[in-house]
Amino acid sequence: MKNNISILLLFPMFFLMACSTTTWIVESQEEVDRGDYKLLESKLFLQKTGTVTPELPVAQFKLKSANTFEYALRIKTNRYIQRYRPRLGYMALGISAAALGGYTALEFSDPNKQGQQIALLGASSALLGISFLNMKPIGDPQPTGETRLLRKTGDFVDTDTLDAVVNTPQNASYLIHYNDQVLVEKNNVSLSQNSLTVNFLEELNPDIFPGQEDIFIELDVTFNDSLYNYEVPIKSVFDPFVVVKTTVTALRNQARISSNNILTDLAQGSQLKLVETQGDWIKVLYGISENWVSSSDVDIIWRPSQFSRELSVVAIPNVPFGSVDVERDIPSLTEEDRSRWGFIIANQAYEGDLPEKAYAHRDGQLIEKYMNDALGIVPTQTIKFQDISGNQTAVNGFNRLVSRINNRQVDLMVYLNGYAEIDPRTDKVYFLGTTSDSAASRIDLNSLLDGFANLPVQNLTIIADIDFIRGSSKQNSLDLLAATITNQIPNSTVVFASSTDQRSYIYAEPNGVQKRHSIFTYFLADALKKRNVNWSDIRNYLDRNVSFTSRSIFNAAQDIRFFGSDSLSLID
Repeated sequence: MKNNISILLLFPMFFLMACSTTTWIVESQEEVDRGDYKLLESKLFLQKTGTVTPELPVAQFKLKSANTFEYALRIKTNRYIQRYRPRLGYMALGISAAALGGYTALEFSDPNKQGQQIALLGASSALLGISFLNMKPIGDPQPTGETRLLRKTGDFVDTDTLDAVVNTPQNASYLIHYNDQVLVEKNNVSLSQNSLTVNFLEELNPDIFPGQEDIFIELDVTFNDSLYNYEVPIKSVFDPFVVVKTTVTALRNQARISSNNILTDLAQGSQLKLVETQGDWIKVLYGISENWVSSSDVDIIWRPSQFSRELSVVAIPNVPFGSVDVERDIPSLTEEDRSRWGFIIANQAYEGDLPEKAYAHRDGQLIEKYMNDALGIVPTQTIKFQDISGNQTAVNGFNRLVSRINNRQVDLMVYLNGYAEIDPRTDKVYFLGTTSDSAASRIDLNSLLDGFANLPVQNLTIIADIDFIRGSSKQNSLDLLAATITNQIPNSTVVFASSTDQRSYIYAEPNGVQKRHSIFTYFLADALKKRNVNWSDIRNYLDRNVSFTSRSIFNAAQDIRFFGSDSLSLID
């Protein structure tokens, strides 16, 4: 009996310890068995790798193998361990009930009731055991990592892509085209080390592409009866650069026209790396600094990235007025005369598609200086305009001259500098204002010159350094225009810097002399500096030097057109 009681007391201590169980749980009904497979198909193909950049303008394709397998699907089970601990409430209740039953059994002293005693002790022990078996799980089941794949439930087809291993030579063909034009076509190109390489620098000529950043070329690769098509942005192959197309253009530190923001002048043919475009301006890399040029003065070209190490930049230092020979030591040819007047229009800062008229402001300043210092025109009687926008502004300027003259007899000298065009329908000459509105910018020179002719003038000189940006081969346009003056004013002279089918060039030699003026205006000032005041002498000087210089520098003709009397003097 005592042994039974000892066992009864040890029983709870055994169950006070936590216990654990293991179980197998079904995780999937369709687990792919990678060990049970069969190969259905194997096919070779080309796969593009990497990215095309101007630093590495190469498209590369690796030979790959697409292997299609059929795998068995099976039931997947995983083994887990779950730990438990006794529930204290149930344990206390079980211990109490077992103790009460045991105590009651021990109270039986009648030998005839020993069976009931044993039954009561057994029931107490069973009740105690049941209270300990009612355990509480500790945490979540923990996986053991053991997995079993059971019966097959189906099949699964999958394709794996691997680097190809082949023993026979492989060939491919490729085609490069742009805008339906085939640029390169190569057939049966052998793959080297299981790869095909297309080097765009070796295959393409960048000069065939326009200067636009949003254009693409197309690459078609044919291999193993398959066609692969790729769009390649041109800016992924080449870098954009600009080349100066005008005789000279200003390099500025701000994207606006001002005489205060010019860092230097760039000669025609100068090349710079393009950074970004912004409206009518292009940001370029000059050395290590970013500056601006007018978009109308440059062409955008595409070149390999390493072209930036071979750039040709011809910089013309921005020297102040007075540094050029004709800008200093100006002679005084006559005394100041209150009857003399000067009228100047110099258009340089053109908007829209027209390039900046290089040195137009400086030309106007030079002529103003000669009017005042050499020809005796009082500075207060020199009316000067820069960058007039169009016809209405020109009319306002003319009205200002009329009000200032106030019906007095005067000698008038007019200087015009800017672009002009010939209307192909009427052959009329239009001086162009700086606004981008083509209709509003046209200034009718016939009307303007007729207005000058109707002023109370004794002597009238018209000097037109105008550049025919849209000219004409018909030569009578200038004859008719000049007749507006010469038919009404006997003592008059009209001089044009060139014929209508020619340009008025800048005096700027590549890697040579830079006069910072137009050829015509420079030699006009030089003639005055050499004390030529009669128009016969000035005309001869211009004829000899203007044409010779333009042909020497630009291999192009520039012949002045002279109308009126060459017997007149600028100081009489």
